[in-house]
Amino acid sequence: MNITIIGLGLLGGSLAYALKGFRACRLTGFDIDGQTMQAALANGAIERAAQNIPQSLQGAELVILCVYPHSVIEIMQEYAGHLPPGCVITDICGVKTPLYQEIAALLPEGVDYVGIHPMAGKEVEGFANAEPGLFRGAGFIIVPLDGTKAESVELMHGLAAHIGATKIAVTNARTHDEIIAYTSGLMHVSAAALCMDFHPQTSGAFTAGAFRDCTRIANINPGMWSELLLMNKEPLLQQLDNFAQRLSQVRKALESGDKAALYALLERAGENKREMLKR
Repeated sequence: MNITIIGLGLLGGSLAYALKGFRACRLTGFDIDGQTMQAALANGAIERAAQNIPQSLQGAELVILCVYPHSVIEIMQEYAGHLPPGCVITDICGVKTPLYQEIAALLPEGVDYVGIHPMAGKEVEGFANAEPGLFRGAGFIIVPLDGTKAESVELMHGLAAHIGATKIAVTNARTHDEIIAYTSGLMHVSAAALCMDFHPQTSGAFTAGAFRDCTRIANINPGMWSELLLMNKEPLLQQLDNFAQRLSQVRKALESGDKAALYALLERAGENKREMLKR
């Protein structure tokens, strides 16, 4: 299979490494940064470096867009006509509904689209941090369009299994965005909010696992996350409202010294966490 990966950063580069041997694939890569592309070629992540996007699409049977959400739309607007008939195209973005509203109208006849969302990453960016084991044991969400062919969905199942993902779900764009607003968007906003201010005498002596776990993802890529959060604005606003309400309940219990109310809130949180772990 001829596979093209556009965008060879942390996720695109890791996918390139991890896809070795998948359907005896031949990997072509393109990145707007020439040094990144040459590094991917020199390190064996890809077998061919394209000079531009049209060249990268020649003969492609599977195209994986590993770029920011707005860039997915721009690429489709400018280069959809270069997609070979019969090829499958996918994106790895963490928001789907706004993309799909654009993509559905841009797809050429004979080209199939099915989005994916590998639930993996690091606090660092770039091809230099890519690794083949990034997706092992990770979640993997498959998000078809209404007209996506069954064989394209099966292709993504096979791809997920090959790169080591073990928790695979298939859903529609709206459900994806609603859940991701909680499990990812709200988590990144919360971590960022926790680090927007801190006591001036804070040091490592005062921090342990709770601080590390709750603030790890505050070391954030503001460019990418600004796009993701804004494009999934409505579901995220709902989650923020819910979160603010829960914080208000905790604050009220603390302010009034209501130990029973505080106990009940914490007990409920623990029960919900244990239920989520079962899933």
